[in-house]
Amino acid sequence: MPRKHVGEFLVENGIVTRADLDEALEMQRDNPERLVGEILVTMGSISKEQLIMAMEMFLVETGSDPEHVDEWLDQDEIDLLIEKKNTETT
Repeated sequence: MPRKHVGEFLVENGIVTRADLDEALEMQRDNPERLVGEILVTMGSISKEQLIMAMEMFLVETGSDPEHVDEWLDQDEIDLLIEKKNTETT
């Protein structure tokens, strides 16, 4: 099964617009070291708090390994999301 990209998840769930994602992806082409979530936050399309909540939804829906989440979260935030997910499933 192909891995779902976070940007597509954000659009599918109405968190960002297709135009915002397309713009962020275009900017990422020029700056490949920057992550799409970071760019969307910088653009003002989404707040960091919204991104964190969306990432929690993404992790739950896809059962993703957080090392493969291609968005802008620091390790503490990822750890919190994993811990919350683990406590919800036990």
